[in-house]
Amino acid sequence: MGCAIAYPIAKVMHEAGIEVTFIAGFRSADIVILKEELAAVSDKLIICTDDGTYGEKGFTTQYLQQEIDANIAQGKRQFDRVVAIGPDIMMKFLADVTRPYGISTIISLDPIMVDGTGMCGGCRVIVGGETKFACVDGPDFDAHQVDFDSLLKRAAFYKDEQDKAAEHICRMTGGKRNG
Repeated sequence: MGCAIAYPIAKVMHEAGIEVTFIAGFRSADIVILKEELAAVSDKLIICTDDGTYGEKGFTTQYLQQEIDANIAQGKRQFDRVVAIGPDIMMKFLADVTRPYGISTIISLDPIMVDGTGMCGGCRVIVGGETKFACVDGPDFDAHQVDFDSLLKRAAFYKDEQDKAAEHICRMTGGKRNG
């Protein structure tokens, strides 16, 4: 989940002797990254794609639920913490998966940030009933405290601009569109 950012976290944890289960989700095979690097720092690596073109078919949330269920069935210790980085909707549903088990879940938000000081208010998020700003108070928050409904509503405000940005041709994807 958010591989480029989560990889260093997993690496440090692995080097400290902490067991790491890494669940990485992608839309399709053509954007899968860091396979070897993730495998090297994970005790268990699950790669899934929405369309099934690489690894398992499906979403990170369903594979996290499967891992939680397997731990319960095997009488194994449950996860101490889940760290999630990715689309807001994925993190919302991931928080829904971990909440009933009391698994600490940290998410990293990346809303529109204009000035990096909180003054513009573009990255405003409600956490634990309080207004926070991802640029100065985050970007990492307790997922079980985030008001995802308001977060998703604010993100939708910028949908037209994001759709226009999707028309940008990225050199890293060989001329394919970002969207």
